[in-house]
Amino acid sequence: MTNKKIGLLQIATLTFFLTTSSFILFFKNIIKISKNDTIISIIIGSFLTFILFALILKLRKIVKFNKSFFNIFISLLLCFVFIYLLISSTNFIKASFLSSGNFYSILILLFLMCLVCSNKSYRELASLSLILFFIFIPLFCINIIGSSYSLNITYLKPYFTSDIINILKGSLLFLFYVGSPLLLILFIPYSEIDGRKRQDKYLYLALISGVLVIIIQYLLLYFSCSINIINSYDYPFMLVINSLASTFILGRFSYIISFYLLFSLVITLSLILNIIKQLGLSIYNLKIQD
Repeated sequence: MTNKKIGLLQIATLTFFLTTSSFILFFKNIIKISKNDTIISIIIGSFLTFILFALILKLRKIVKFNKSFFNIFISLLLCFVFIYLLISSTNFIKASFLSSGNFYSILILLFLMCLVCSNKSYRELASLSLILFFIFIPLFCINIIGSSYSLNITYLKPYFTSDIINILKGSLLFLFYVGSPLLLILFIPYSEIDGRKRQDKYLYLALISGVLVIIIQYLLLYFSCSINIINSYDYPFMLVINSLASTFILGRFSYIISFYLLFSLVITLSLILNIIKQLGLSIYNLKIQD
């Protein structure tokens, strides 16, 4: 008999990609506010995110989406979120990978990709996240090794040079950008996950891993460019990828390596579509046949 429940590694990797999904698109806002103290904002924001995540893990065991009016409201809200993220992701792909491409062509292709990924159950999407995670690891490691050649310790500046209010604003933005996607876990039924007694530990490890990836990405960026240069880019993390262009053989493969930045976007957009579909079906007491 086939196990139709979501495995612990599957839900963990799904959580990992949710954690890292927004920093590529919106992290520039934190850097512009906190400047050289961004790492402090990240640390405080990470602590706040863990508090929110603990609340999410408790709520997901008791919250049930079984009221039609509430499901309709959540579905409409998620539709707006999906459209906003889809447009933001399309802008990122166009600016970073396909500058000569047509915006609407990229948008349609991205939408169709996410539609295909969300075609079935949460379990299949979690399985896809596990596969992408094993592709993510070597690409991310290669990115770290290649980027290390362009690091410069002279970019290290004194901390606490920004106003404490700006540091706290940066922390709250970090909480919003990292914590908001994690709310999607509430919609995955607790009963559909295997090994329920151990899943919280796996999810915490996934969150820690995601935050560490964000911190490493930021430190690679921080020690590669001045804060003025970083603030002049809409997608500053691409500066780290661009630094690979001057790194022996990796220069030819820099854009292939950078594909790992897209995994979390595709997973998050696909999960939102999946949740909208599941909520829509629940309104009419229907379910997807595996």
